[in-house]
Amino acid sequence: MIVDQLNTYLEGGAGIAALRLHARLRAVGVDSRLWYGKPARNHVATDGVEPIVWTRKRKSPVAAVAADLAAIFWRVARKWELRRALRGRPKDREIFTSPRIHRPTRYEQSSLRGDVLHLHWIAKMVDYPSFFGSLPLDLPVVWTLHDMNPFTGGCHHADECSLYRTGCQSCPQLGKRGPADLAHRSFHQKHEAYWGKNLHLVTPSRWLEQHVRRSRLFRQAASVQTIHNGLDIDTFSPRDKQVARRRFSLGNDRLVVGFGGDSLENRRKGVPELLRTLSLVERPERFLGLAIGGGQLPVCDEKLPELRRTGYLRESVELADFYSSLDLLIMTSIAENMPQTVVEALACGVPVVSFGVGGIVEIVVPGQTGLLAAPGDCRQLARHIERLADHAGERIQLGLGARQLAVEQFDLVRQTQRYSELYTAARRKCPVKSCVSA
Repeated sequence: MIVDQLNTYLEGGAGIAALRLHARLRAVGVDSRLWYGKPARNHVATDGVEPIVWTRKRKSPVAAVAADLAAIFWRVARKWELRRALRGRPKDREIFTSPRIHRPTRYEQSSLRGDVLHLHWIAKMVDYPSFFGSLPLDLPVVWTLHDMNPFTGGCHHADECSLYRTGCQSCPQLGKRGPADLAHRSFHQKHEAYWGKNLHLVTPSRWLEQHVRRSRLFRQAASVQTIHNGLDIDTFSPRDKQVARRRFSLGNDRLVVGFGGDSLENRRKGVPELLRTLSLVERPERFLGLAIGGGQLPVCDEKLPELRRTGYLRESVELADFYSSLDLLIMTSIAENMPQTVVEALACGVPVVSFGVGGIVEIVVPGQTGLLAAPGDCRQLARHIERLADHAGERIQLGLGARQLAVEQFDLVRQTQRYSELYTAARRKCPVKSCVSA
């Protein structure tokens, strides 16, 4: 079986998930090819991972030049349209993207000749009308949704808005909004693009699955189910804490708390709430904060524990050492699907203290794998941190429960088997049972 996977980037949560699945599929004999739009930082060549090149029909030299000029014009026009619509938009929102890009991206069977097309995060990579419009109607399309963008008019997290259930318009995330705003036009472009396609939708969390089932754009999907993003539970496993701490030049005199994400400057990750939480803990000098990810921490005038940064870590072994050096992980995200950071920490036997948002509540189980605070309640979160700081035995028990949950629900072998079953069922046009990977 040949499976073509598409993802815009080779980094970030979606990129990492796609790479892990790709490698495991090839290991079990599936001919997976992962096509990307933009490479990762310090990208290393990997078998079956290639940049996608959208082919164009052969044209005369004059027609080719005209097409290039048209692409330049549409690139400028699309950027102007998006900037005009976003002008005055609140800066703390997640990104907003259009389903249109500056040139057609037609499905070409000469290169994308797989038995199954598996989409991941494809924003900024494909032009929805030309791409979906050129798909064969009987081609099985598996689409792993890593955020809400595929079924909204452009936002990647809808926050308090539920217009995606009926039809986006007067979008609260746009600076220029109205009944026929960019979100409304984009919503209907997606509706036309999806019509009649053989779509099998996968979400990494039940939280996102519930939103998909309520969405207007995916009412005609052939199947919807939750399959957790997997990871190598042998690599992501508890390691010698002393060795891990020496790698990051950490001592043993303080409780090490970790936090972070792909970008520390992403407002959704809740770094201001994190700093507020750390300013509320008693005796901050007994803690040491260790941040992972790109970007800078904002300046804070409050009295905080010492904060250090590892920078962006890409290799799985480095990440496993990072988590193993921690006593606990703090998550203060204001919106989440199923964050890789939390899953990786659990697999390494690290308890998690978090706001109860999105898919996090499915895996951070109070008293079993960590502790939850009400969304935005920094004081309650600070009390949870102090509780685990004062009770080493409870931290150990939560760490054991965290590891057990990761092994049971996030083993990459199990995830790959679920996808293989989905590919086979989609090709046979068999009904796919909607369920959660167990």
